[in-house]
Amino acid sequence: MKPLMDPGKVRGLQRVTSADGFFLICALDHLSDFAELLAPDPATVTFADVVTAKDAVVRAMAPSISAVLLDPLYALGHLVGSGAVPGNVGLMSSIEDEDYRHPEGPRRTRLRENWSATRIKMAGADMCKLLWFYRPDGDQVVAEQQRQLVTDLAAECDELSLPLVVEPIWYRLPGEDPTTAEWKADRVRGIIASAEVADGLGVDMLKVEFPGYVDTPEGRAQAAAACAELDGMVSVPWVILSAGVEYADFKTQVEIACQAGAAGYLAGRSIWRDAVSTHDAEARDQAIRAARARLEELNAVTRRYGRSYTPARPLDEVVKELPAEWYRTWHA
Repeated sequence: MKPLMDPGKVRGLQRVTSADGFFLICALDHLSDFAELLAPDPATVTFADVVTAKDAVVRAMAPSISAVLLDPLYALGHLVGSGAVPGNVGLMSSIEDEDYRHPEGPRRTRLRENWSATRIKMAGADMCKLLWFYRPDGDQVVAEQQRQLVTDLAAECDELSLPLVVEPIWYRLPGEDPTTAEWKADRVRGIIASAEVADGLGVDMLKVEFPGYVDTPEGRAQAAAACAELDGMVSVPWVILSAGVEYADFKTQVEIACQAGAAGYLAGRSIWRDAVSTHDAEARDQAIRAARARLEELNAVTRRYGRSYTPARPLDEVVKELPAEWYRTWHA
């Protein structure tokens, strides 16, 4: 049996957190939706254009983040090879192959062909990320398949000593109206329930949708209660994703979530959308500086309100779990 203390996972989690224990992470694993921001006619955007744009964003964001989440198609190998991701910034990779166009009905997460947790580890990444569609109240066959997907991937990551972060996504089923108060309340309950299920399947971290709405004082109060409930349901560190909402709203979401126990954020379009979609060079430079300022602002909010996290354990516990010559049977 491998010990509960896994030095490989400890090291991976240390690499993606700040020195003071917060997840300050920029997500840039976007695919077709990223290319669509680069030009009025996406058909004119080349592979090299996308890679170059991602390289520029990461270079600009790197001084203000603890880690970056990249995709293998346009970014992971290229931005490591180019030096855009410096050695003091953690590296995360998505394992799925998804975009923002989905069919009606139950959704199954689609893993990227010829990409795996093993290759993510070999590429030098510190953490594997899985986007996970889950409706516990939907098609039960699909729900079980989705749970098995996480169980299997968690076991594979355990064997590789590679930390796994799962991103549960609640989605609309046919016949549902997402504008109704009933659906919005169901969504909040579903986000909490999905996080609890994922937590029990062996993941190391959760990237969650914000469980609520911040457009009214009542909504913010309800969201604070939902975040507190979520925090009480999970045992692993959790962070908030941005889902492309306006930056001001996302900042409010981060504050509410951190006050409830979140350890940071893992954000993409809400931070850098303007820097990518602006086509004038001078305006793009200004937008990149604004994106950096947003990160610094979010970092301050996280440090003021969030719960710091460390995977390290007291030495006496470590010695107990890793006795003399522990390495002889480790992963044997």
